[in-house]
This record gives sequence, C-alpha cells and structure tokens, in this order.
Amino acid sequence: MQFSEDLAVDDFLRSRKTPFTLKDFTREMSRKGFSLTQREGEDYLAESPYVSWIEDGKFITRAAAFTGRFFSFTLTPEEFKNKMFVPGSRFMPFVDEMQNPASWKFFYDGRELPHRVGEFRKETALDLNVLYGEEYEVQYIAADPAMSEYDLADTDFELPSIVKITGCDLSRFIDGDGLRSGDRIVCRVLNWDKGEIEIFPQKRTRGQSGAIVQIGDADSERAAWGEAFEKALIKVLEREGPCATIEEQLAFAFYEDLETLCSFNCDSVENYLMHSKKIALELFGVETRLWYKGQDVPAVGTWNKGEMKKDPGDLENLKFKIPEYILDNFLRDFEFRKQKDLTLLLKTMFPENFALTPDERRYVLLHIAGRHAIIARKYNYFADFPVGEIRNAALDLYSRVSSLVYDVESSSANFDKFPQNELVILSQLFAHINRILESIDSNPDAAVEDQATLDLSLEGMEYNFEDIEGALRGVIESEKRNNFTIV
Repeated sequence: MQFSEDLAVDDFLRSRKTPFTLKDFTREMSRKGFSLTQREGEDYLAESPYVSWIEDGKFITRAAAFTGRFFSFTLTPEEFKNKMFVPGSRFMPFVDEMQNPASWKFFYDGRELPHRVGEFRKETALDLNVLYGEEYEVQYIAADPAMSEYDLADTDFELPSIVKITGCDLSRFIDGDGLRSGDRIVCRVLNWDKGEIEIFPQKRTRGQSGAIVQIGDADSERAAWGEAFEKALIKVLEREGPCATIEEQLAFAFYEDLETLCSFNCDSVENYLMHSKKIALELFGVETRLWYKGQDVPAVGTWNKGEMKKDPGDLENLKFKIPEYILDNFLRDFEFRKQKDLTLLLKTMFPENFALTPDERRYVLLHIAGRHAIIARKYNYFADFPVGEIRNAALDLYSRVSSLVYDVESSSANFDKFPQNELVILSQLFAHINRILESIDSNPDAAVEDQATLDLSLEGMEYNFEDIEGALRGVIESEKRNNFTIV
C-alpha cells in the first residue's frame, strides 16, 4: 500500500503544472484513493526534491516552474571538436538531476536528435559538471553509460586523463550550418518528467579574424541577466542560507524572477560565476555551495538562528528520532552477530549520555521485541552474510556520529559557539550515514554490488569524523566546566 501511495505522490509532484496548496495535494491524493492526514501531506512535501514552498501556503513543482522555460550555454572548444554538446551540470536546475543526463532526449524543429559519445580531457569534463560540486562531479561523470567499463572504486575515485561522455549530436549544425566554438545553445524544457529538451543553436556574428563581434540587443539582455541573477541569488543566500544543495539554491534564485531569468536571450550560471566578483563555489563542510567569494559558509545565520535556539530542559526524547529503518538495521545486525540479549541494543542504539526512565525503557524494549519478532521470523543468516559486514561497519559509525550529535544538541552551549565548519560536517555526516543505512535496508543486494564504493565512503567518513570530534567535544566539555558551581 505504501509503495503505491509513494508512486501516486511522485506522479503528482513530477507532473503538476500549476502552484498548489497542501489542501489541493491531499484532495488529489484522496481522489486517487489515498487518504493523507495534514501531517502526512506536509511530510511528503517537505521531503520531496521535486517541490518547493513559494509563498502564502503555496507550493510549486520543478515541472511547473521550468516547463517551457529557456536556459542557455556556450559551446566549448572540445565540444566543437567532438561535434556535440554535454549537458553536465549546465542544465541545473531546469531538469531532474536524479535522471542520468544520457537518458535525456533532445529535439530540434520537432525532430529528435541522436546522441553522440565524445572523448574529453578530465579537466574539461570536471568543468562541465562543476555545479554538482567537487563531492559529486566525479560520480556524475562515472555514471555515464559510456564509462560503464570504468570502476571508480578501483582508482580511489580518480578519473582517467581522458573520459567518455554521452551528449547531443551537433554534427548537422557544425558541418552544415557553420556552428562554432563560442556559439550559444539555447534550450527549452518540453517535458520535465520525461527529460525532453528542445534546442535552438545560435551562431554569433564574427569578424574577418574569426573573433565574435558584439551583436547588440541580445548581448545587452545577457548583461542585464547577470545583474538580475546576482540580485536574485544574493536574496536567496540571505533568506535561505546554503540550502540543502546547490540545485536548490539555483531553483530558489530562478523562482525570484522566472520571466527575466528564463528569457530567450538569457546567459548561463557558469558564465556568471566565471566573471562574478561577489559569488563563487565555496566549501560547506565536506560539500560545496554557492556563497560570497572567499568567505566560509556558516552553519548558523539569519535564516536559521531562530530555529537553532535551544532549551536544554526541553529536549525531545531521542527514541522518537530513530527511524524504523535504523532500528531494523540494528536488529538484523543483532541476528547477524548471533546475539541473544535484546537489552544490549539499548547501549548500542542510544548515546552513552542518554537516560531512559523505567517507563521509557519498558516502552522501547517492547517496541524492539515486537520488531525483532517480525524480522527474526524471516531472517536468513546465509542470505544476509554478504551485506552483514557492510551493515555492521555502517552502524558502528552511526552510533559514534549520533552520539556526538546528541551531545552537541543537549549541551548548554548555543550552536554559534561551536566551530561552524566542524558543526556543518557533523550534520552532513549524520545525514550521509542515515542515507547509507536506509539504502542498505531497502536494497541490500545493491549494497553488496557497491561494496567497494561503500567501503571507501565509510572510510572517508571515519577520517572526517575523527578530524572534527575533538573540536566539538572541546566546546561541550568547556561548557560543562563553566556550569560547575562550587558550594
């Protein structure tokens, strides 16, 4: 039932072409046979990457925002040499970044254009995917079907000097129409859900030397575009902060002025960043965000300071923060290690400093026993063996990270007293390890297939955790000492 409900929700959020309210959403789900409470509806909208809140209780899907909208980029020398263009991160945020770019379809004058595979220098490939951030650009390149024989895990995530990339064939425009490096490709989203994009190749006027000549109105519009984009982006940075991803930062910026920023003579985000003196890609913990050039991206700012205020005497009970997939992972690990005493799980699942009242302890143990009875009935040690060690390593890191998260949250120190970069990295590690455990729980076979990649990822997370733990615990211990009273 849940699977069908999730599909119905995704279908709505991937195809809705107009803004809507929470009531519109739950009413539409009811028509499809799924009754959602207000809280369930809010959870779906908050967790979906396909939708954003805009104003006055209204939401907008990526499909509604970007279908029919224009965006553009310039053809690079290596793309010209390969007679193709590479979508890369230049299509962000106009398309579904969860889709493989090699699956997108391109149209010109009503006809679909063929795909083409080209060879590019590693440095060029990275530049074409720069907006994914340093932490993801290599994975996006390696995920291209043309790179199927290359295993990143075997090379510690290092790309070869020459990579193969799938893109759109431009040979008819280059050979027949004289399209050249430096010319512009304007794109328009035809179908966001299916990844269908229309292209409009635009030749630039050139002098006898071959240099591009300014052509007037279109170039003036692109200059004005840069000013409008910067204004919109700075507004987003001040109001929303670093957001969850670069894609979300860009989507919010375009929402500010879709008509101006998605005009036919628009410029590109990459070109703006190349010339901007104010905004750049900056490190945000172990990730990357758009931020003020040369400045650290803080964990706490005007966008979240009110939410980050803490009352140590009014903490939520942590047992309500442990998702079922985390508990199920612990229980399968319990079976994998052939343990007998369920009470031992309390020490593993909960932080060392977390105290349960007798009533809470009974409640948690009853819940654990109930879930264990369901899992143990179907558990097969031999079938679970391939993923058992991976799960165990992930849970070990989860316990250490979640314990530090709890200690930071329950400390009397306000969040802005902690070193900001370390605080950001802790938050990111907690999110990443949760995603790994969720994927292990939902698809253990895929975890086994990706074991080498997961092992490298967990190893890197271990190093990052060890780098930040001392600085964060130092603030916690300092606050403890400052709160001691001599009687």
